[in-house]
Amino acid sequence: MYKKVYYTITENIKENSITRKGRLNLNMVYKTVKLKDGRTATLDWLKESDLPELVEALNSVIREEKYLLMDNEITDMEEERRWFERGTKEGMLYLVARVDDKIFGGASIHPQTNKRSHVAEFGIFIRDGYRNLGLGTTLTNIFTEIARERGFEILQLSVNATNKRALHVYKKYGYRECGRFTRDIKFADGTYTDRILMELLLKQ
Repeated sequence: MYKKVYYTITENIKENSITRKGRLNLNMVYKTVKLKDGRTATLDWLKESDLPELVEALNSVIREEKYLLMDNEITDMEEERRWFERGTKEGMLYLVARVDDKIFGGASIHPQTNKRSHVAEFGIFIRDGYRNLGLGTTLTNIFTEIARERGFEILQLSVNATNKRALHVYKKYGYRECGRFTRDIKFADGTYTDRILMELLLKQ
């Protein structure tokens, strides 16, 4: 999973925004989204009880061997609970997306620390069967606004050069390529692709 100072936070349900006061209300839906196929998706904050279902969705993407860096499926739920606890303490914000109460994707930002505390890392995944429905665009937009509201100056991410769909969305929201690792990804069939590093400057 995406792993990565700490602010206590709350959601302002009326404005769908986050402030630095109070606590995150995990029991309320953050936003509902109408997908291009007519279905309604709900976005809410990741809770520890969501981890088994989140891992199942992530594992389905890992099995595709196209989009995530991991080769092996996630099996150690105790490690995932430790990851969740660390991330929560460090200020991670993670939205999960559901249709018919089933998790099919998610996105997050992870604040960095020390001399990089003005930077957050953005990550997103959507399982097969739910892509090209506008969710990636919606989540990218939401976290751009959240990062800006929270005072971050830069969002960073990395993406496989073969993931044209994701590249299109990131460029649409102003991300620019700031570097790449040549042939950094080797697929099971022996072919390679570059890993592209991208950034969004929220403060010019």
